[in-house]
Amino acid sequence: MFGLFKKKRQENQFVAMLAFDHATYAGTVAELFETMDPATRAHVLVAYENLVPLLSAMWSAGKKQGEEVTVEVFIPLVAEKLDAAQGDEIGSRRWSWFLFASLLGRLEKLSRDNPAIAETGAKIWCAIADDAPRLKGLLPRNVVWKPEEKEWFDLSMADEKLIEWTINHAMPPMFAKLESVKAFAQSRALFYWPSKSRIGIIP
Repeated sequence: MFGLFKKKRQENQFVAMLAFDHATYAGTVAELFETMDPATRAHVLVAYENLVPLLSAMWSAGKKQGEEVTVEVFIPLVAEKLDAAQGDEIGSRRWSWFLFASLLGRLEKLSRDNPAIAETGAKIWCAIADDAPRLKGLLPRNVVWKPEEKEWFDLSMADEKLIEWTINHAMPPMFAKLESVKAFAQSRALFYWPSKSRIGIIP
C-alpha cells in the first residue's frame, strides 16, 4: 500500500480525485478501501478520529482570519506532507493514513445530500469497524501515533465492543443510521445505538 506514494506523479493522482464527479469519487474511494490491507484500515480509523478535531480547529482559526479551510483544502496539504516524508517510514505511514482519512472525510461531506454515496460510505465504514479490533495488537507498541492520539480507544474492550464503539461513536451518524449498517450490526448480534451528537467533518 505504501508503495503507492513513492512517486510524486502517483501521489498527485489522489489530489486529482478532487476534480472527479461525486459518483466517480465515491467509487474510487470505495475501491481504495476495498483493496487496502486490514491493518491500514484500522490505522485510518485512528487517523479519522484525530482528523475531526484537527479540521475543526483549522476551520475555526481560518474563519477568524477570513480564510476558508475545507477538507478539499486540507487534502493537498497532507499530500505535500507525504511527499516531503519520503524516506521517512514513520512520516510516510502517518501522512498516508491521514491522507486516506481525509479522502474518507470528503466522502462524508459529499454524502450529506446524496443517498447513493452515503451507502458507499456506509459499506466502507462497516469494513473499518470489522478491522477495529486489530488495534488491540497494533496500537500499544506503535510509534507513529502519539500517546494522546491513541486515547480515543479503550483497548481493554472485547473485540465485539470495539466494533460496537466504531459503529455507534466513531462512524459518522449519516452512515451509521442507514439500514445497511443496522443490518451489519444485527448480523453480528452487536448493540446498535448510533450517536447523534458526533461532530462531523467541517465543510
